[in-house]
Amino acid sequence: MSAIAGHQHDVLTITEAWQREGRALALATVAETWGSAPRPVGSHLIIDSDGNFEGSVSGGCVEGAVVVEAEEAIRDGKPRFLTFGVADETAWNVGLSCGGRISVLVQPLAETEGNAATLIAALNEARSGRRPVLLASDIETGRSQLVGDDDKADPALMDRLRQGSSGIVELGAAKLMATVYVPPPRLVLLGAVHISQALAPMAASAGFDVSVVDPRTAFATEERFRGVRFLPEWPQDALPKTGLDRFTAFAALTHDPKIDDPGLTAALEAQCFYVGALGSRKTHGKRLERLREAGVGKPALNRIHAPIGLAIGARSPAEIAVAVLAEIIEAKNTSGTLAEAAA
Repeated sequence: MSAIAGHQHDVLTITEAWQREGRALALATVAETWGSAPRPVGSHLIIDSDGNFEGSVSGGCVEGAVVVEAEEAIRDGKPRFLTFGVADETAWNVGLSCGGRISVLVQPLAETEGNAATLIAALNEARSGRRPVLLASDIETGRSQLVGDDDKADPALMDRLRQGSSGIVELGAAKLMATVYVPPPRLVLLGAVHISQALAPMAASAGFDVSVVDPRTAFATEERFRGVRFLPEWPQDALPKTGLDRFTAFAALTHDPKIDDPGLTAALEAQCFYVGALGSRKTHGKRLERLREAGVGKPALNRIHAPIGLAIGARSPAEIAVAVLAEIIEAKNTSGTLAEAAA
């Protein structure tokens, strides 16, 4: 998936801050890659007229050349579309095993109508609201538009947004750089159990924003979950605060129907991209009966991963945590999960 999330958000936040300071700026974006490219399509580098920059388009091997071109773009107000070949010896210097090529779009962010500069604040607002959004920029003229999942834009752009895939889109004679931004993934763990203790730090290191919910205050303590957001409340009260959405994974781990069932219902209603529940097949069968009686439909019930986790023969809490995280990552990266969630 080539959509941008996580650390790339910082680049655009810095861009908006530098705009407020009145700096003259250019935004560089990886548009295409071939071979073992250092950074994925959609990666950003922001440069000001003094040569200050943040972000990365190549891991360091072509940044200097991009900065020079960006300073020229700031001066003449014209975008550039650059292609770089990363030689084998250069690739080794940035930690790659072989060379590659990248194309980079450099856009001056002058405050002119139709320029991407006028869209940065709206783009950041959409991302802070966890709404998937696409920035489409003409590589010849620099004219840009912002496309949300509720908009009626060209089908090719909407397909990119649905797929969560950044890249070049050809619309007639025009070539557009379509950069897709999806919210960074969240993981909500219902149950401050030993599995959660192992799973929370692993998931955080994999890029998930982790929250733990458990009304049993003896379990949900800061000492057991250092550095993790925890809410010692019933799921009915806590889950609205966590912001369940299509970019959230949810795991019910308490074995207590009074806690797990309302949490699972809320996660299914929110269209979380992954919903899993701890327990044997027999336990899950009883769970399905209860949820059906509570009015949850069969299509939603079929989305529950149970028994939770990939079948790797896990036994200890730490091993089960590995299996659960692997299943969540598989769901995140498999076609038909986050990509469809952006539709």
